Amino acid sequence: MTRYIKYVTDEFLKEFKNEFLVKYAHLYKSNEMDKLKSVFSDSNHVIETSIEYEYEPLEVEPKEYDADIVRCNIRRVWESLKVLTPVQAEMEKIWVALAHTDYLEYQMGIFNSQIANPDNKKREESSLKSRTIFVNGAKRSLAIHNLAILWWLAYYFRDDQNIENPYHLIDFFVSTPYRGNAVALLSSNIISNKEIALGILEAVKVLIEKEGMVVNRFPYSEAGKILNEVGGVRILDTLTREEVKDILIKNLPNSHKVSFVNDKAEAEDDTALTAAKDENQDVEITELERPIEATETNNNVVILPVESTDALAPVSETNKVADLPVLEVTTQQEKNEDDDDMWIAPV
Repeated sequence: MTRYIKYVTDEFLKEFKNEFLVKYAHLYKSNEMDKLKSVFSDSNHVIETSIEYEYEPLEVEPKEYDADIVRCNIRRVWESLKVLTPVQAEMEKIWVALAHTDYLEYQMGIFNSQIANPDNKKREESSLKSRTIFVNGAKRSLAIHNLAILWWLAYYFRDDQNIENPYHLIDFFVSTPYRGNAVALLSSNIISNKEIALGILEAVKVLIEKEGMVVNRFPYSEAGKILNEVGGVRILDTLTREEVKDILIKNLPNSHKVSFVNDKAEAEDDTALTAAKDENQDVEITELERPIEATETNNNVVILPVESTDALAPVSETNKVADLPVLEVTTQQEKNEDDDDMWIAPV
């Protein structure tokens, strides 16, 4: 079904964001899809471009995680929206428009299956807001937005060298609940090109499948720290996929935050796998890992909970690239930590 890429005007986007909780959030809660359609069919709000794409509807992901549905949706989003350039795919105005026009049923379905929370209205509203509009900075917001995250996972982790199944690494990544891992990985400035992204994911896959590394967000966040150190002595964009993979396979096991199943055979046991999945699922619903639980202040900032940053684990002596120095501060997030493990991010 041929449709056209749309975007919201700057003026409407500003109003939609500023008034989201006051004027628009209740339309989700009361399932007033027709009213949302009316808002986003106004030509003063939404502009249709001449860029054609072949639309395929997405299947709503249920509350109970279903990897097969996620895999299917990633494929459909990419095959439909690969007409977008990376610059276009970073634009909030495009994702807000698409999520409330062609993909509105999916957007509403995700609210009802994953976001609606009658027992915690504050969490419900903050989650809805952060998965609908950008409130956490560009890269982090793209990793949280209901629709954008599917496109960016395909962009970075499709392996075009694998002719038989270019989605094989994506299939691995989403085999367990992925949103917490995606935030940890894609919101990092380390992810700057596909070579780095593919090298990280290949290394993590090898360590999980062959060495019994536990599946949670830490392999991804620690991989970013290790590569940040490498960036002190090498230009990261000059590293090949294989070099990134080798560096991480040698050094990730040295991180004290990365866990391994004691007995490798036990890693194949359902109990061990269930424990790993449960740990990763918990990440998605805790204040620690989900910036979608951000709260606004009167000073037009968002307070985001973050994890206290411990000193980096020593880099392995087997690292053949360099004897890497430990960086005193690796991210803006760490610079702004306070005693309450919170940091302030401008909206």
